[in-house]
Amino acid sequence: MAAERSLRIALIVLLEALAGYGVLSMPGLAAAWGPSIGGLVVLALWAGVAGWVLAGSIHTAPRWQWGVFWLVALGFRVAAALLTDGRVSPGDPHWYLVLAENLLHGRGLTLFEPFMGVEAHALFPPAYALLLAGWGGLVGFTTGTLLLLSTLTDLAAAAVIVQLGRSLATPRAGIAAASLYLIWPSVVFDAPLAQKESFATLLALLLAWGWVRADRERAFWRSWLAIGVPAGLLALTQPGQAPLAGLFAIALLPRLGLRRMLAVGVPAAGVAAAVMVPWWVRNWRVFGQFVPLTSAGGYSLWIGNNPDATGSWEPPPAALRGLPEIAFGKAAAAIAKQWIVTHPLDFVHLTIAKFLRACAVSDFLVDRLAAMRPPIARSVGALLFPLSYGAHLLLLGGGAAALGLRRTAGLPTTLLLLAACIAQLALFGVWFEFSERHRAFLTPFLLLAVAQAVAGLRAGVSRIIPSAAPLAAARPAA
Repeated sequence: MAAERSLRIALIVLLEALAGYGVLSMPGLAAAWGPSIGGLVVLALWAGVAGWVLAGSIHTAPRWQWGVFWLVALGFRVAAALLTDGRVSPGDPHWYLVLAENLLHGRGLTLFEPFMGVEAHALFPPAYALLLAGWGGLVGFTTGTLLLLSTLTDLAAAAVIVQLGRSLATPRAGIAAASLYLIWPSVVFDAPLAQKESFATLLALLLAWGWVRADRERAFWRSWLAIGVPAGLLALTQPGQAPLAGLFAIALLPRLGLRRMLAVGVPAAGVAAAVMVPWWVRNWRVFGQFVPLTSAGGYSLWIGNNPDATGSWEPPPAALRGLPEIAFGKAAAAIAKQWIVTHPLDFVHLTIAKFLRACAVSDFLVDRLAAMRPPIARSVGALLFPLSYGAHLLLLGGGAAALGLRRTAGLPTTLLLLAACIAQLALFGVWFEFSERHRAFLTPFLLLAVAQAVAGLRAGVSRIIPSAAPLAAARPAA
C-alpha cells in the first residue's frame, strides 16, 4: 500500500512537472505561428466533443449522439487527409513507402539511404513495412488507402482499449478512452501517412491486455501467445520499445505473483523469439552476423547524443558517408560514446531536455506539415497549433488529477501500466533519437486513467443525474 502511494505521488509530480514545462514553453512555440482566434475555436469545439465522450463514463448517451460522434471522428480524419494529400512527407512516412514499393517490386527490404550513401538492408524494422506492402499490393498507395489502413489500425487499438477497460472492471471508462483515442489530434493527423506509431501503439496495448488477463487465464498457452506474439511484432516494429513486454510483467508483479509471472513470461519470451527468427535468419544471410533488431542503433545513439542534438532526426556526420551499413552504425556509436564521456554534464542536461521536450511539448503534427513539400500555409499552422498543444496539456493535467483520486475501480492497475510506460521512456528510449512520436504508446493509457477517474465520480453525479444511480450501485469495488 505504501509502495502504491509512493508510485502514485511520483507519477503525479512527474505529470504536473511536464504540464508546467509545457505551459512555460507554449508562448515561444506559439509565436512561430502567430495568434489565431480560429485555432482557439477549433480547440474549444474539440474539447466539447472530448467532454461529451468523457461524460459517457457516467451515463449512457442516446444512439443519435453516438452517430454524431462517428461523423465528427470521420470528419477529423478526412480533414487531416485533405491537408496532407498532394504533399510529400519527410522522414519515416516517406521511407516506409519506399520500402513497401521495393518489396512489391522484388527488391526486398532495402533502400538507398542518401545521407549514408549506401544501400541499407536493415536500417528499418520489417513488420510495418511488410504490413504496408501487403496493403499496398491489394489497394495501392494513395492518401485514401493509407487513411483507411491507419483507421482500421486505430479501430483495432480502440477495441483493445475497450477490452482492457472491461478486464479492469471499468467498461464505460474503456469505451470513453477508446473514443477519445480515435479523435486524439496526434492520432488523427498520423492517419493519412505511412506512420508506424499507430501499429506500434496497437501492439503495446495488446501486450498490456495480455498481461492484465494473465492472472485469470487458465490455459497458459493462450497467455503465451497473447503476450509473445505482440512482443515479437513490437520488437520488429519499434525496436526501442521491445523492453515494454518485460516492464509490463514487472509492473504487474503484485497482481500476478512471481510464480505466475515466470510461468507466463518465460514461454512467452520463447514465442516472441520464434516470431523474430525469420528476421534473424535473413539478417545473418545478408550480413554474415547476428543483427537482432536493426542496424540503426548506433546511428540513433549519435542522433540523440552530439553537440547539436535535440532528440529529433538530423543528418549524420559527412565523414561516415559511404561506410558499409554495420560499420556505419558502429562508427556513429563510437562518436556518440566519445562525446558522452568527454561531456558528461552536457550529456545529462541534454538527456533531461530531450525527455521534457518529447513528453511535455506537442507541436510535432504542425511541424511535420510545415516540413512537407509543399508546406502548409502559416495560417493553417496557427489554426492547428492550439489543438495539438492544448489537447496534450489537458491530457497531462487530467492525468495528474486522475491519479490523485483514490478508490477508483481499475485505476490501481492502470497506475502500474503507466509506470511501466514511463519506465520504458526513461530507461530505454531517451538515450537515442527521442521525439514526440516516441511517446505515442503512452497516450491511450493516460486516456484510460482519466476516463476511469471520471467514472469514479459516478456516485456523486448520481445525485444530480438520476439515471446514473443504477450504475453507481453496480460499480465494482476498487
